[in-house]
Amino acid sequence: MVEQNEQEKYLAEFPKGRVREEALKQALDIRKFEIELYWKRATYFWAFIAASFAGYFVLQKDAADLANTYIVSCLGFLFSLAWYLVNRGSGTWQRNWEGHVDLLEDEIMGPLYKTLINRRTYKWCNLAEPYPYSPSRINNILALGVTIAWLILIMRTLVKQDLLNPPYSGTFIAMSLLTAVGTVALCWKGNSRRRDDQISISRRYREFK
Repeated sequence: MVEQNEQEKYLAEFPKGRVREEALKQALDIRKFEIELYWKRATYFWAFIAASFAGYFVLQKDAADLANTYIVSCLGFLFSLAWYLVNRGSGTWQRNWEGHVDLLEDEIMGPLYKTLINRRTYKWCNLAEPYPYSPSRINNILALGVTIAWLILIMRTLVKQDLLNPPYSGTFIAMSLLTAVGTVALCWKGNSRRRDDQISISRRYREFK
């Protein structure tokens, strides 16, 4: 809940009338766009992860192909981790634009978006009735679960191939390093926290005679 003085400071940035109406319209449109992108990205990751699972279990039939199994399990882990992090990032931007709508809507169309009707009357035990689950939150939990599952499959492959003991194969060393670097890059470099970056603008001038 935004405090009254914070809301007043926010609204002061948007002059009454046309500017606030346009700001609300843009916030609603961008929020809708972010939700569409969220599920498009989810479909993209589902396809890659499903292919990785299929490849992993196909390779399991060949006991001599454990090196490729390890490669597939590492790639599956990285794709699943990326899916989980992308879900969290998308949720952040959705929440950002929902906040803009909450602050702007009262004066223009009333508290439509922030008003919930009969949400507390739903009962979980009524299995044929609606219940206020969050699809995006469930998707995040699923992504985290799949990521953990790939970690387990990686360890299973390592134990099965006895890769944890020397001599280490080149495939094990290379994929382990790539997976570690990829994990650090996704978790550390993948965030979009705003910094006070300096922006340089240059303009080219020409003289015509």
